[in-house]
Amino acid sequence: MATSTQPTKGNGANDEHPVSDNLAKTLHNSVDALHETTANAETTIRDKSEHSKQAFDAQVTDLKKKWNKSELKRYASENPIATAGVAFTIGVLTTLLVGKK
Repeated sequence: MATSTQPTKGNGANDEHPVSDNLAKTLHNSVDALHETTANAETTIRDKSEHSKQAFDAQVTDLKKKWNKSELKRYASENPIATAGVAFTIGVLTTLLVGKK
């Protein structure tokens, strides 16, 4: 078997395929640039996601505090049967209004 003794460049490519070598180099550069862009996008999305989660948690905490202080919660706790009756009546009326064709 004969072995090839073609001159090679430092990157392992040989001088016989300059177009292929140039294309491979260009594609590698494109992939590297795409990697950097997507890495930056991922970092930005993760940061914004964390900020959104913190803002959402703060709103939930605020709403829970307001609900615990509200007159509606107090009334519903003191009059559970009346509250269930009101909810049932609203459900029936909504069904009648929306369900008619």
